[in-house]
Amino acid sequence: MNDNLLLNISNYNTKFINELKYQVHSNPKKYALQTAREVESVFIQILLKNMRSSLSKDTLLDNNQSRLYTDIYDQKLSEYVSKKGIGLTDIILKQIQLKKNIE
Repeated sequence: MNDNLLLNISNYNTKFINELKYQVHSNPKKYALQTAREVESVFIQILLKNMRSSLSKDTLLDNNQSRLYTDIYDQKLSEYVSKKGIGLTDIILKQIQLKKNIE
């Protein structure tokens, strides 16, 4: 069951990123900064999930409900952290602008 959940999350993230790519391609000036921030948020969420998966699972609170709330918490935390940024937004934005200048 855990593998199915992981697969669904990665499918969602892939679909979400593809939608962001389409938005940037259709109107780069309007969506470039928003897209860069959202990609940074997805990256932070994946980073938090991988860091959390390295922790020991031998606790009384390790069940499906606590994992669900932890995933929701990680998502909200990643959105909050990405508002302040970790520096990826600027890098992604430069890449978007560079690609648009080439085309």
